[in-house]
Amino acid sequence: MTALSNLYAVIDANPTWTGKTYIKSVPETIGENKTFIIVRDSTQQLLDFASNSFQTMQFDMQVQIFYSNESDDDFDQVEMDLMRYLQSNGYFIENVRGRIQDPDTFQDYQTIILGKQERN
Repeated sequence: MTALSNLYAVIDANPTWTGKTYIKSVPETIGENKTFIIVRDSTQQLLDFASNSFQTMQFDMQVQIFYSNESDDDFDQVEMDLMRYLQSNGYFIENVRGRIQDPDTFQDYQTIILGKQERN
């Protein structure tokens, strides 16, 4: 299983406020009245070199939360709860980009960059 598939499974297994979790892309028919999460690859880094070889691979991934236009959730609390849940599952939060509005659907969304290291 890939690192991205593992992240998808961890998020999808958590019973939350979100309607659906998607991996890599979102169907065009989803609509702005649904809250959902999309997970995507970001970058990979080779770490811990020894004997001319890397020992660790760091997988950086994006988690984007798109909020329904009708949502009355406390977005700050939702995001902190999700980040704590991810940390408890071995991920580390690298960056939180700041909530902005999608220009097409007018949905607020947040992008969280997180990482997970796998040692060989």
